[in-house]
Amino acid sequence: MGGRRGKEIDAGVAAAEARLDRVDDEVAHREREVVDEPPTDGVDADGFGFHVDDPDTDLMDDDMDVGLRDDREADAIDALAEPFNARDVDGLLAVIAPDAEVPGLASADLSDLPEAVQDLWRRRPTCLLTRGYAEREHVGVLWEHDGAEWWRTAVVHVDDVVDGQVGVFEFSDDGALLERVECDPPGNDEVEEGIRWEEGEEGADGAA
Repeated sequence: MGGRRGKEIDAGVAAAEARLDRVDDEVAHREREVVDEPPTDGVDADGFGFHVDDPDTDLMDDDMDVGLRDDREADAIDALAEPFNARDVDGLLAVIAPDAEVPGLASADLSDLPEAVQDLWRRRPTCLLTRGYAEREHVGVLWEHDGAEWWRTAVVHVDDVVDGQVGVFEFSDDGALLERVECDPPGNDEVEEGIRWEEGEEGADGAA
């Protein structure tokens, strides 16, 4: 009687140990599968194709202006501003492509562009061009001086810059856009590069 009972107890223990062994084997198998998974190379394992970024990498750490568009446009605006502010019409035309679009300032064939630019300088004798940016776009800013301070009067857009020449050169007087542009005004002494406001009103010799 006692012998049979002992054997029954031993059989129950053995069955329980067998179940535990199977559980241990299943856990070990799953761990081996995780370890042996092929590398994902930056793509999520679920197969959705999303790039997985390294959290230790600074995505904004580069030499370009963060968030801005094409640096060729910034260079083109600087190249336009130099002859524009110097009232050098030939130098300005050299930066504008022969087949460029200059809406609102010149006709389609640009035959009247030199005259249009010179007329702009006559009508706005203190105007100067600087560079700024609006959101993700480099833009130019046209300023005028009223005898006391500089005021933004237009945003200058450039596009299709190829080999340093501008394919689109456009002025916009959108007041809301002007307010969004981030830029610095010309220096107070730079008004001397153009004609002083009073000279434009009274004449270069001060006579009315």
